Amino acid sequence: MILENKEELYKRNYNSIKVLFRVSYTLGVNLTAPDKFKDSLKIIQIILIASSLLSLFAHWWYLKRHIDSIPLIAETVFTALQIGMAAIKMIYFFFTHRTFYRLLDQTLTHEIIRKIEILTDFPIDRQLRQEIDDIMNRVWRNTRHLFLFYFCCCVGIIANYFFTAFFVNLYHQLKQTPDYEFFLPVPALYPFWEKKGMAFPYYPIQMYMTGAALYVSGLGAVSFEGVFMVLCQHAVALVKVHNLLVQHATSPQIPTERRLEYLRYLIITYRRISKYLQEIKTIFRHISLVQFLLSLFVMGFVLFEISYGLEASIVILIRMIMYISASISQITIYCYHGQALTSACEEIPLAYYNCDWYGENKTFKNLILMMIIRTNEEFNMEVSWFTLMNLTTLISLLRASGSYFLLLQNLQED
Repeated sequence: MILENKEELYKRNYNSIKVLFRVSYTLGVNLTAPDKFKDSLKIIQIILIASSLLSLFAHWWYLKRHIDSIPLIAETVFTALQIGMAAIKMIYFFFTHRTFYRLLDQTLTHEIIRKIEILTDFPIDRQLRQEIDDIMNRVWRNTRHLFLFYFCCCVGIIANYFFTAFFVNLYHQLKQTPDYEFFLPVPALYPFWEKKGMAFPYYPIQMYMTGAALYVSGLGAVSFEGVFMVLCQHAVALVKVHNLLVQHATSPQIPTERRLEYLRYLIITYRRISKYLQEIKTIFRHISLVQFLLSLFVMGFVLFEISYGLEASIVILIRMIMYISASISQITIYCYHGQALTSACEEIPLAYYNCDWYGENKTFKNLILMMIIRTNEEFNMEVSWFTLMNLTTLISLLRASGSYFLLLQNLQED
């Protein structure tokens, strides 16, 4: 794979995650090289963002109408929060899509790996290329499988909400059911059109507004978290490649007189990888806070809806099981990949220490010591200034969501 040129490498990796780019296009988000046509897709993005935000008005009226029913309040609140989260991510995409494109382009073309000087001018380069290819192939397969699982979860929820409302309403319209009150894909109420029923154009407008909000809430999450997943998986792969190169720093295949040169190239590679990691950390640092805070409430509401669905409706139960699968997957994506990056970076100083540095010259030993000290600082993906993206945070969120679930259950009993 490394021997391929830039265009072939980009095409191969693009095909692995082409669903991500196609989903992003439908949202008006261009994650590829900018041009006039693709930049004009921003119009779609603006329309979808505006439609999503306007649908929150209908959520508010629905909430006021059913203020005495905690199950309906719960469903309204978590759908509104999900739509709000997606709208914020879309707005963030709108202003930062060029940065995302640049990072994705570096990822798809393996820019940092192709710049590694060791792979072009050392006797061991062929062996290293093969081992690096194995690492990158595994990572891209893993990335594709994780992304498609998440994509299927979100699409399943969108399809359940939208097509259930669409076909049930269509059935009653064809049967001319008297006094039938239609329902929308998400809990929403437009009071000024309430008495219009399914008359044109009032019913189609309401279906579009709520359908657009549902679409953004689902596929907006797929696009944003998908980018995060791809970048983090590649970052972990880069750290593994770096550690692999460190292991071979004292290999017999490298002439003794060239090992110091090898190590210096290795330090340059580490700087490039460190810069890439910091860019990922920076671009997701503050926007992830919205996801973590709102997911805390959403999971609590969904757990409550599941318990209520056991007694009320099998439809509610099935819907909530799918929803909590996506909600937990969403927050797990951040914590899992944050933990993976932290764990991978913890292995860097160990890789330097475990190579056979003690048999080398003084300059080599000093550089090894310098890198051990430099890389011993822990790397963490941060959620603004509040917490870290790791498995400990995930467990804490699940416990807090359980507490909200018990609170809602007690309120329902009262």
